[in-house]
Amino acid sequence: MSSQASQQLLLSCLQHVVQQHGAAVAVREPDGATVTYDDFALLASRLRRALDQPAVGSREPIGLLLERSGSAYAAMWAAVSLGRPYVPLNPSYPRSRLADIIKQSGISQVVATTKTATAAQELVGDHHRLVIADDPALAMAERDDEFWQARDGGAVAYILFTSGSTGKPKGVPISYGNLWAFAENMAATIAYRENDVCSQVCELSFDFSVHEIYLALLAGATLCPARTIDLFNPAQYVERNGITVWISVPSLARVVLANGPTIDERLDSVRLSIFNGEALTARLAAAWQQTAANTVVWNTYGPTECTVAVTAQQWHDDPELEEADVVSIGTAFPECRTALGTNDGVVVTENASDGLVGELLLGGPQRFDGYLDATLTSPFIVDGDTTWYRTGDRVRWRQQRLYHLGRLDHQVKIGGHRIELLEVEHQLRECIDRDEIAVIAHPKRHPTELILFVTAPIDAKLSAETSGLPAYMVPKRVLPVPSLPVNAHGKLDRDRLHGLAEEMA
Repeated sequence: MSSQASQQLLLSCLQHVVQQHGAAVAVREPDGATVTYDDFALLASRLRRALDQPAVGSREPIGLLLERSGSAYAAMWAAVSLGRPYVPLNPSYPRSRLADIIKQSGISQVVATTKTATAAQELVGDHHRLVIADDPALAMAERDDEFWQARDGGAVAYILFTSGSTGKPKGVPISYGNLWAFAENMAATIAYRENDVCSQVCELSFDFSVHEIYLALLAGATLCPARTIDLFNPAQYVERNGITVWISVPSLARVVLANGPTIDERLDSVRLSIFNGEALTARLAAAWQQTAANTVVWNTYGPTECTVAVTAQQWHDDPELEEADVVSIGTAFPECRTALGTNDGVVVTENASDGLVGELLLGGPQRFDGYLDATLTSPFIVDGDTTWYRTGDRVRWRQQRLYHLGRLDHQVKIGGHRIELLEVEHQLRECIDRDEIAVIAHPKRHPTELILFVTAPIDAKLSAETSGLPAYMVPKRVLPVPSLPVNAHGKLDRDRLHGLAEEMA
């Protein structure tokens, strides 16, 4: 299927939802205001018209300096209609990181709100390149009658930036074909209902938000963007909105359970719970099931490079579905393929012996074609006529399922965010002007924090602004050591650092 065909299928699917459910609520804003599907389509078409300015680039990517909201979702669909990639710009990121993302991706326009307009103008330097989504004038603009007809602009639907080992964010372009394949595969695996009320708690710069947003809107369900404050007590957010489909990283579920929901907040409305982004333990799944008594729990897995998720496993209390307390990541979606990279070569899972361990390789229509920066080391391995994406994850194939055993490198996940320790170290060396530093993710198996080790005291308090890193990449603790431990080969001994972290706690 061509890229434009997938682009048109996305638009046609949304158009069908609007025609069938125009008066239904598409978005319930954090302040309680509701946006019907008719109103949502109108806003998206107005944003399309506002963005359709050849003078500032008719094919270049569109930056979205927006928080979770109906305006943000409408801007995404406006970009899809125009055939131009959109690039989420997280308002909480340091300006230096946002400037780097804008430069790398070649963004020509930015959609902002009155709240983020000043920052947006500082980043792009020209107010003519801004579109203000909550501008009263936009609400009076005419509908763009060409909205439902996809313009052939290019293959890329969106670009997300992940942590990179060179110290620079790494751009991941996802095509319309990738996105449509994911939407089809996920809908065929975990069915939504038209009357579902869906959570939207992930930042737009986090690829799990693609799952939250597209699956809800393409099913005619209601999407409920969360406020930042809601993430401190998600149970109240669930109860207030009557959430029926909960999607999050497991660590946010831990926040819900740690806060101890009251009897009135037992999450009885939740019928589907879908987790991704980090290891889901069987212990957490069982505790969540007990709190959300009516839910069905799913564990999904996938890297940004393969469009959010490529495998899934429905959880129930069965020891065969876990290994070392970690729930199986299941099997591949239709048309997606999985294999293991071993010392003996590539072994596709359908031919793998029970118990085989190796690096997880992914193929199929959800796999991207390569990073935005073509000079980066290729993440692919070619075997015969198949190009596989190397995930860097170690897995076991057992009883026709995949079990995640951890990372092969120093890339970690905390709170669902993928973090390259080398990038953090690279940035901190520049920030604090020290060469003798090391960063670990601690505890080792299921990390919850980054710890910075230094051989000399540092004066400045680390923060997102002082370090130039997103808040989730800033070490929570700074521990002084006389020298960094090394092993017999003279290499940094990270295992010893974990021991020191325990001793110095």
